[in-house]
Amino acid sequence: MKKLLLLCCAALPALFSLSCGQLEQTVDGLPPHEVPEAAAAPASRGAARHVILMIGDGMGAEHVWAAWACNRGRLHMGRLPICGWSRTSSTSHAITDSAAGGTALACGERTSNGTVGQSADGRPFTSIAEELRRQGYATGLVVTKSITDATPAAFYAHAASRRDTARIAAQLGQSGLSVVLGGGADDVPAECLAALRAGGGLAELVAPRELPPATQRGDYLPQSVERALAQLGKGDRPFFLMVEGSQIDVAAHACDLRETVAEVLDFDRALGVVLHWAERHPDTLVVVVADHQTGGLSIHDAEAASGRVSGSFSTRRHSGLAVPVYAGGAGAWRFAGIYDNRNIPALIRQACAAAGQGQKAVEVR
Repeated sequence: MKKLLLLCCAALPALFSLSCGQLEQTVDGLPPHEVPEAAAAPASRGAARHVILMIGDGMGAEHVWAAWACNRGRLHMGRLPICGWSRTSSTSHAITDSAAGGTALACGERTSNGTVGQSADGRPFTSIAEELRRQGYATGLVVTKSITDATPAAFYAHAASRRDTARIAAQLGQSGLSVVLGGGADDVPAECLAALRAGGGLAELVAPRELPPATQRGDYLPQSVERALAQLGKGDRPFFLMVEGSQIDVAAHACDLRETVAEVLDFDRALGVVLHWAERHPDTLVVVVADHQTGGLSIHDAEAASGRVSGSFSTRRHSGLAVPVYAGGAGAWRFAGIYDNRNIPALIRQACAAAGQGQKAVEVR
């Protein structure tokens, strides 16, 4: 018995490190943002000329619901006409990390946790951004963590480890991206940014690594999205833009409900900028998804009339829950249903195909 007690005591620190140690948190008083009642980006069967993929890192349906309540029952996400569900497991784990989850969303292939843009045995994948750039598209990334972090890296880099920052940063300089906005100035050599700017690109990293949290960084993400769209919208080139709400995941790992909701609201404000642009460019496909769910959030109470929500986290890690997909605009109808995260690039590819070519629907896996 004494030996059993000692074993249990030894395991307690590990258990507490994974749990959040707090039963319930209540959030209210967050400043709401205005959301029109009208639906946005009606789903059409025309071909998509521009693609805007928005990834809420760690954002599950529960995080969205909490933000919906705190924003008085309205979100831009709720204005999109199509909703689906994405399964998120990796080849090595039932519960993915951001490297494998980001690779599935970027490349349409599953891989092992910790691996970026390639298979577990080193076979490089081609991301949707790389593929479209070769077809003449301008491409861009906007994030609130380091641009070399796992999710954005999956769109331009190939590395056995998400921690191989030097290798990932070197590939950024060779990526041909037209827009790079976010953090990671200490991770990316000046010559890599210079290479991106050489052809008139917009490349600006404003923090050593991740930016401050949403409650401290102001309107950086919505304003950066606006700058990215202005840059990519120049001339006649079609474009692909990935926008990541990177720190939803950070706040949920910390089991901080207030900061988690603030991050989702910031992400939704950035989506508002995108939808305003898409209203003037109906040949745009807008897709909102997450790479995984973080924190195992449960909602205990939600009062949209007062902007108040109560909830608790069950873990400091990711969960294996499916995550919501919202879509609108040209080709958005394809994103309804339940499918693996690796189907997202194929669905984008089909939406970009010329209208009237009679392509059959992508196989849902």
